[in-house]
Amino acid sequence: MSAMKMFSGTRHWLGASGLVLAIVLAGPAAYASTDSEATPQESGGVAEILVTGQRSLNNDIPRDRDDIQPYVVFDSELLKQSGAQNIEDFLQARLPMNATQVTQSQAGPPTSAAGRLDLRGLGADETLVLVDGRRLPSIAGGDTFGQPNINGISIAQIERIEVLPSTASGIYGGGATGGVINIILKRNYSGLDLEARYNDSTDFKAGQSFLSINGGLTFDEGRMRVMGSFSRSRAETLVASDRNFFRRGAELQFRNDPANQSVLLGGPNICSTLDGFDCSNDPLILKSGTALGSSVTSIPDNYSGNLSDLAARSGKLVYDRSNVPIWTAPDVTNYNFNVRREFGKSVEVFADFSRDESKSTNLTPISLPLYVPADAPSNPFQQDVLRFIDIPDGFAQTQNTRNKRVNVGAIIRLPGQWSAALEYDWLQSKSRSVSNTVLGPSFDGEAILQAAAFTDLRAHPLTNPLSLFDVFESVGASGATLETASLRLGGPLVKLPGGNLTATALLEKRWESSDETVNASSFFGLTNYFWSPKAVRNVESGYLELRAPIIGEANDVPFIHALEIMGSVRHDRYETRYSGSSIPVDSETGPFPEQAASINKLSATNYTFGFKYEPIKDITFRASWGNGFLPPRLGDIRSEPPAIFSNFLIFLLNLRDPARENALIPGPLSITGGGNPNLKPERSNSFSAGVILTPRFVPGLRLSVDLTSIRKSDEVLNLPVTFYLANAAAFPGRITRGPNLPGDAPGTPGPITAIDTTALNLSKSKLRAVDIQADYNLDNTGIGSLHFYGVATHTSELSLTTLAGKPSVNRAGFFEGPLKWRGNVGVDWKSGSWSAGWNTQIYGSYRICESFLTDFTCNQKETWQGSGKVRGQTYSDIYVNYDFKTGGILGGSSIRVGIQNLFDQKPPTIASGVDQLGYSSFGDPRLQRFTLSLRKHF
Repeated sequence: MSAMKMFSGTRHWLGASGLVLAIVLAGPAAYASTDSEATPQESGGVAEILVTGQRSLNNDIPRDRDDIQPYVVFDSELLKQSGAQNIEDFLQARLPMNATQVTQSQAGPPTSAAGRLDLRGLGADETLVLVDGRRLPSIAGGDTFGQPNINGISIAQIERIEVLPSTASGIYGGGATGGVINIILKRNYSGLDLEARYNDSTDFKAGQSFLSINGGLTFDEGRMRVMGSFSRSRAETLVASDRNFFRRGAELQFRNDPANQSVLLGGPNICSTLDGFDCSNDPLILKSGTALGSSVTSIPDNYSGNLSDLAARSGKLVYDRSNVPIWTAPDVTNYNFNVRREFGKSVEVFADFSRDESKSTNLTPISLPLYVPADAPSNPFQQDVLRFIDIPDGFAQTQNTRNKRVNVGAIIRLPGQWSAALEYDWLQSKSRSVSNTVLGPSFDGEAILQAAAFTDLRAHPLTNPLSLFDVFESVGASGATLETASLRLGGPLVKLPGGNLTATALLEKRWESSDETVNASSFFGLTNYFWSPKAVRNVESGYLELRAPIIGEANDVPFIHALEIMGSVRHDRYETRYSGSSIPVDSETGPFPEQAASINKLSATNYTFGFKYEPIKDITFRASWGNGFLPPRLGDIRSEPPAIFSNFLIFLLNLRDPARENALIPGPLSITGGGNPNLKPERSNSFSAGVILTPRFVPGLRLSVDLTSIRKSDEVLNLPVTFYLANAAAFPGRITRGPNLPGDAPGTPGPITAIDTTALNLSKSKLRAVDIQADYNLDNTGIGSLHFYGVATHTSELSLTTLAGKPSVNRAGFFEGPLKWRGNVGVDWKSGSWSAGWNTQIYGSYRICESFLTDFTCNQKETWQGSGKVRGQTYSDIYVNYDFKTGGILGGSSIRVGIQNLFDQKPPTIASGVDQLGYSSFGDPRLQRFTLSLRKHF
């Protein structure tokens, strides 16, 4: 990076952040103290990396559940107890505010590189994910900077996870409209820790192995510390035939609507058909005249062509032959190396390097219904039929993601208990994938498949079956690089009655860019190439957060046991340059056409303000207000070239002009679509208020209840042409009219000549949720210590309003929205070297259809399901742990055994017409499973 690039625009940046600088630079002088080291109480409200004696690299202020804002915090012990194999699986089970429905492991091959964490159901792009308070490089998706991949981070590396499920741009910047998840890594290893873990289903169908080594050494009387970690995990793939989900889903579908072709899923099944797409209710009749009495049958094992064997299976279907992957996890390798060196008492430098790689490869079978007409020589029936083909030796689907992180910096101790951190971060993410999609039988292959349709393809496999299908193959690569230069300062400003008024400030500049890539796709033997030019987003930020303990317990003020306020302000300037994606080119080497970049510039100043008031020691009231923003996606800022609609196309689309008595619009008609470089950021305003109870008459009890409200505006939408025609008055300037036609009556508007359907800021969303956290500690009970806990969220509303005056749609409780109720409860026990625990995850019921579907489509799905709702679910886990005392060969060791889904609860069945996998994705398809973990400290 050149010095000119790094410091260009610095004067303007510093001018926008002048308030931050003025307060920060005045801080050390204003605070009169000769003590060079702050106590833990005095350092509250300061970024953790700046606190003397801390080994953390966390750039954020340490947060806890009793903060002014309603954080949820998970420590390393809880992560270990859960038996989760990666961060996403843990947050899916233990964080009720996470509205994710399908994890990467359940999504099917190739495992997506982009993250799926979704706080409050607002979308993954509205959940900001940090590691040690730092942003990660996005997963570039051609037209977007997607959520980063964090599953390469080992659970064993994590110190704690802090979650704020509320708008937080006043602290963290853009993209935190739904909330923020900060993953703090362990940086204080001493000695050597080894861990080996094995997790598998109890039928040994989905094994995962994990090995980690973590260690740290000190030199030069503790002034230099070297730490490192290594971990590797490997996983098997669970396929549909290992479970009965296909059977349950298809049988439910068959009972409620046997005409849907999905009833054939999972085996060599046959049904009669009238249209070649769906099954019919007409009974199958052999050409010999024998009626089977059912519209379905299946081919028996080792079928030799005896039609009586085929008739004997009338009404019987096979569902256990599919090798479709239903759960798969990538193989992950992770390295981390950290060096810290103190120079005197005032300067400490550090360097941190991390690398992780995730690899996923799966063979996906070819599964599709084959149409066999009645006159086909091989068809023994008098009518057309559908025969479900499942060829296990399918196509490879691969995904490879590599992340690298380099952080270097210096921590400087300043007068007046202040500290500064200068830092440069370089982070890179690269992904490569290969996917194959079977479109159907090839022209020559269809005859071969029809000839073999009534044979047992397992006993008599086809020769070179992959050559019989038309396949769409896509080979893709993507990458993103993020560079950050920052100055962070923190310390006390003045002494208040309740403690120090502390400040944390930040000046930061970020450069993020996607890689220039050429991806290829093959279809019908032709290879097409698509070029995505480099996209760039530069961000300049200034941030200040103040924490003021106005009154503390020692002040002995009546009815004010404690009073603390906080406030933060952050200013961000974004400039995004995007030249499009997936542009057709002749070859991997071009030529590449000139592409003028679409440029979007925006600035946003956001705040957070809150207070915490304790009238007495037993009760705390807290409230916070904040606003936030979401910058436009890359694809939202670039419009497409105008498309010209002919009279024939206008007729096919039935485009009519309401202002001209619904006459067809005369061609040619110019339609402009795609993005809009003048888009504003999406905005959000949030409010949280709650109470924390810690009654002295029930020692060890803590209960908090918090209400969170988020209101979003200026959400980006792309609306269809017909919407603008029906609501022309609401969108002035979007419809262009020409001169009147001969014969038009006076006052008649001229014909429409052009319609602008580019993206616009239009819709609004509103969320209301109540979060509950409870803990109860019982110490010295005679049987050891007990810790009861629970966390739950109730989302009463997540509504979307597209146009003023139009009714809103509440997504809460629908298939694609957040559940109305979600939570988990548990208990941990410890006595001496023994510990054990129980946790139950609770998922409320939800509607079987999506909120945006028409009544007709919803009614159809409900008919298939036989119900409008999917029932609620609960899954329970247990663990037992034993720590060996120090001394002896086993000293410093521990062994942990856990069982997940203790009662082997099966998730609710979903009709195959609704979801072909046949089960609710809130359940884990591995069903009951166990975890064995061994740890040793040297």
